[in-house]
Amino acid sequence: MGGLGLTEKDKTTLQTFVGSCVAICLYDPVAKIAGMAHVMLPKNNTTQPIPKPEGKFVDVAIKVLLERLAASGAQQSRLKAKMAGGASVFQNEGSKNIFNIGTRNVDAIRTALAEKKIPIISEDVGEKNGRWIIFDVISGTMTIKDRTKGVSTI
Repeated sequence: MGGLGLTEKDKTTLQTFVGSCVAICLYDPVAKIAGMAHVMLPKNNTTQPIPKPEGKFVDVAIKVLLERLAASGAQQSRLKAKMAGGASVFQNEGSKNIFNIGTRNVDAIRTALAEKKIPIISEDVGEKNGRWIIFDVISGTMTIKDRTKGVSTI
């Protein structure tokens, strides 16, 4: 959790498992470079500007992803985003989810990417189940494995 990574010449897929956390993928379809962060919380609430792990907070993760993608040859004007996760896994049956961590993470990502003018071209968020996420930078597809919905591609 809180991980962050980029594709490389010989590593063209990125993967993680998320529940209330969100997998956010930013990719440049022309340069074929992608980065994925497994964000856990919406905002950095520490005194450190870049706390470890770097993918833990939405605001920090997007900043670091943008810096690393640019250093690897991606152009921000070409970046696209996909995301999945943000489930309400902490909700007890019959009670309201007072934390809403999944929803807060998704909202923070939408806001941050809108500010950077990076379009979210597809997403699979919310609901109550965790998901396996595999992003393939060559095809630009995100494969999602959900135990109730099965396998889907966005």
